[in-house]
Parts: sequence; structure tokens; C-alpha cells
Amino acid sequence: MSARAMTARRAALRWRVMPGVLISVEAGLGSMVPVPHVAADAASIADSAASRAGAVTAYVASYNAGTVTPIATATNTAGPPIPVGKAPVAIRITPDGKTVYVANYDSGTVTPIATATNTAGPPIRAGDGPWAIAVTPDG
Repeated sequence: MSARAMTARRAALRWRVMPGVLISVEAGLGSMVPVPHVAADAASIADSAASRAGAVTAYVASYNAGTVTPIATATNTAGPPIPVGKAPVAIRITPDGKTVYVANYDSGTVTPIATATNTAGPPIRAGDGPWAIAVTPDG
């Protein structure tokens, strides 16, 4: 392959990777957002009961701390971090907005969080290294 072709290939690859990096940085430096699921999260938040009422909370996973931090989007104020498990890597919100599920990779668990109180429920065993979560449209 010629040097010119290699340069063109690198440029194309860079632009394929860049949107994922931007989305992850936008979500917060302490978070890990699986890029293919960002649109699903946004749809879940937009359709939630809390969103329709005007109160929206963003949830940011901190991989190293093993916590999820709720942020009131109206004021950009962070609430107290919620302990969830080792290495939280994915977050999903149920369509009704009542529960947030967090996949904890190193714990092998999923932690439910009640959005009304931002309290974690008992962890659910989910096998070795859960990495992603999907919630059906009907919850």
C-alpha cells in the first residue's frame, strides 16, 4: 500500500473513532459510555415520566470509584455518589423513568437504583463481566 493510501486510510479511521471519543468526553471524564447505546439512553430519558414533568437527572458512572453520580440537569448540580459495585460500565433507564440499572463489570452484578430516592437496591448477579444492558420498550 502506498504512503498516500495509508495516510487516507488513517484519516478515515480517525473520523470513525472521533464521534465515540467526543460522546464519552461529553458524558464526563469519569464515565464509560458504550457509544452504540447513547441514542437509546437519550430516548429513554426523553420518554421518562421525570422528563415529561420537567425534572431531569443525568447519571454518570465512575469506573474507578464504583459509584454513579446523579446530576440535576436544571442546575448542573451533582448529588452524592451512589455506591453500585466494582467498575460500573453501562447504565440504562427504564421507560417509565423509575429505575436505573447499572452493569458492574468487575463485580459481575447489575445494581438497580430507584430514581425517586437515588438509592441503590440489592445487586443482581449477572455473570462474569457484564458490559451492556438493554431494557425492552415496555420496561
